[in-house]
Amino acid sequence: PWATVSRLHFKLFDDGMSWRRQSVLKRCYFACAAIFFVCLVAGRHMTSPPTKKARKGASEPVRAAVVVGLKRFNTTEGPRWYVLMEQRQVKNWLRSSRNYTALMAWPGEYAFPGGAMEPTDVNMEETAKRELQEELLGVQIPQNDFNVRLFDVITVQGYRRIYSVHIYIAFESVNRWLATLEVQHLNANLGRRNREFEYLLNTGEFWKLSPHGKMYVSPEVHHFEWMALRHAFYMATSPNIKYVNEFQKKEFQRHQVDRREPVGEQMIEVLENLLTELEPPSGKEVVI
Repeated sequence: PWATVSRLHFKLFDDGMSWRRQSVLKRCYFACAAIFFVCLVAGRHMTSPPTKKARKGASEPVRAAVVVGLKRFNTTEGPRWYVLMEQRQVKNWLRSSRNYTALMAWPGEYAFPGGAMEPTDVNMEETAKRELQEELLGVQIPQNDFNVRLFDVITVQGYRRIYSVHIYIAFESVNRWLATLEVQHLNANLGRRNREFEYLLNTGEFWKLSPHGKMYVSPEVHHFEWMALRHAFYMATSPNIKYVNEFQKKEFQRHQVDRREPVGEQMIEVLENLLTELEPPSGKEVVI
């Protein structure tokens, strides 16, 4: 076919066509050749196996860290351990569009505050502190007051990637920032920020923002709560809980989510181990 096009091309030139007509045919000829070359290269690229480097990058887990804040409360049943939990938003606004809804990992579920490591983080403990401060809306934690210990490192399968999560334990007795943390005030700030986001969404201004701007205003956390350790374990393991609360129920109906995605078995194991250590069945609770 290319030979036929070439013969036709030169024949038209020999017939004494105008310079403008010849120029158009030349452009068409070279455009066809360019398209053929691009298709050939793209086809080879798509059918070629991924390189060793690409395969390695895709299989490496994302390093992340979370902080498990623990505090003892006096209850009608005696002293009990409570854990600081955050309830995640259901919709991932950063990955969504006007016509497409992307869900958060473990949408609307309770989880430990934390996130993925960034290149500027010196170590995983710094990752845990940075992510915690960000999710606590800028609560500053002095370096000499961030007293945590590594409890476990678990592997968690997310929606797109595998995560290697470092679990750090923080007891309020040795962390003044945790002992003085006012959850009610924190949730009030979260509510104000969520209302500001809703305004941007309702006016359409949110969709005009740059990716960095969207990242800055997109909500990830609905609210924080001191939750009884036993209740946190029950909510993570009970198959009879359809919704953890009214917020999750309304958001599921709003975004047409048909079922929960509870935390994985590894996170449940962390809660179980904490219960075993802090509130053993024998009743000899740990005091720290």
